[in-house]
Amino acid sequence: MRLFEIAYPDENDNDIVEILTEEEVLKSYYDYWCSRMREIGKESEINKESCIEDWKIIHWALEIRVPI
Repeated sequence: MRLFEIAYPDENDNDIVEILTEEEVLKSYYDYWCSRMREIGKESEINKESCIEDWKIIHWALEIRVPI
């Protein structure tokens, strides 16, 4: 299972840190991302890994490596 960490400030400028699974990222972003990719004619580039990479860039997310 892949995990991703994002951080953002709350209303008091304190850091909020969230950890999301790959499945959570795709559930919240994949449909939106696919529709935007289709709008710009990039259907051939639609895949789950590209979606996750885009989400990571937009959210300044880090992939967390968890030792097994």
